[in-house]
Amino acid sequence: MSTSETPTLRLRPRDYAPGENAVLAGIWRRAWISAQRGEKTVAPIGLWLSRVQAEFVPPADVLLAERDEQIVGFMMVLAQRNYVAQLFIEPHLQREGLGQSLLDEACVRMPTGWRLHVATANIAAQRFYERYGLERGVVDRHPSNGRERVTYHWAPRIGRSMNRP
Repeated sequence: MSTSETPTLRLRPRDYAPGENAVLAGIWRRAWISAQRGEKTVAPIGLWLSRVQAEFVPPADVLLAERDEQIVGFMMVLAQRNYVAQLFIEPHLQREGLGQSLLDEACVRMPTGWRLHVATANIAAQRFYERYGLERGVVDRHPSNGRERVTYHWAPRIGRSMNRP
């Protein structure tokens, strides 16, 4: 593939275009399934769609990652709480820098620091966050589903580019 054929990454705010909810629900479900390989039951797409419709609205700020004008990932930020609530990338496009670009944007939007939670069963995501430079915090249980999760924190560090290692 030549340089002119390399897909370009674009980050943009959600614009609530027709069909966008279904695209986000599909990415979320596929990425969740990929990360939870031992899970025996997966909620139907309708549940994921309902959650997108209910949760991906203000005050949440949803940033979309696009390649060649197709949504391939997203991040939901609750800036008033310094919290990254969701970050998911299409499984076949993970490890290509999309998640890193979204986290870079989280650092710009919340320059004093932020946190997120990840399922303890999601080892790949934990490794990704640790490579990015987030610090592992406490393990607790999600208040609504009871699944074990771990908190990760990002804080600015003086003298480092993008405040990353």
